[in-house]
Amino acid sequence: MNDPQDEVLNFWFRELTPQDWFKGGEALDALVRGRFADLHRQAGAGMLDDWAATPLGRLGLILLLDQFSRHIHRDTAAAFETDVRAQQLAVEGMAMGMDEKLAFGQRQFFYMPLMHAEDPQLQAMSIERFTALRDFAQDVLQFAQGHKGEIDRFGRFPHRNEALARTSSEGERAFIDG
Repeated sequence: MNDPQDEVLNFWFRELTPQDWFKGGEALDALVRGRFADLHRQAGAGMLDDWAATPLGRLGLILLLDQFSRHIHRDTAAAFETDVRAQQLAVEGMAMGMDEKLAFGQRQFFYMPLMHAEDPQLQAMSIERFTALRDFAQDVLQFAQGHKGEIDRFGRFPHRNEALARTSSEGERAFIDG
């Protein structure tokens, strides 16, 4: 049997293409759900926290809690339930220099929970980290800047309001419709 950590990393970085990462869709959601829903549940319950001891293991855990969560639970509040843990793993890992031991393509997903945070300080860290990667991932820096702009403007991501049963302000509704 394959190591679950390796399965997560191989799936994300070898089976999928960069186009798959950012386009998604129901077929990819179903694939991630079918292959990784149980691992995601275990990660969310803290049963895989030992993965965080190594840079690649921590990256695998971050992927499960951040990216895979969005595929498994798309358009529901559950898609965001493990965000805080993924953000903690990223910030703690950066403090230990774990991110610097990863390839540039891996680092962008190590930092992705920061981009997904509804927190101005984590958004600022996101911009700092993606700016450092700009030669490799200029498009991702632009996404990070857009995410930060939403937090600066609204204090949250308006597109999550429906899934999280939050009432949208007039400005948020205009932004969503625009």
